[in-house]
Amino acid sequence: MRNAIIAACLTFALCGCGKKDDGEGPKSVVKLEDVPAPAMQTAKEKLPGMKFTEAYLKKDGTYEVRGKDNTGKVREVEVKGDGTFIQIE
Repeated sequence: MRNAIIAACLTFALCGCGKKDDGEGPKSVVKLEDVPAPAMQTAKEKLPGMKFTEAYLKKDGTYEVRGKDNTGKVREVEVKGDGTFIQIE
């Protein structure tokens, strides 16, 4: 029994557990005024009425712009610097 517990602990330690690698990599915080105008325009078009409060530059060069809608729900839109829409979360 003791050996089984030790083997399980070693397996978790060697394989890792917890954080999954989604390939996204680290994001850098950027000021909203530093997000390119075409990207902000697309974000505003895709999520009208949002109060955008923060933005991130992802490792792949896309921007993630976050804010809250009028009900307080946090939403985010991903766009390229040229304004190309990626997705809404």
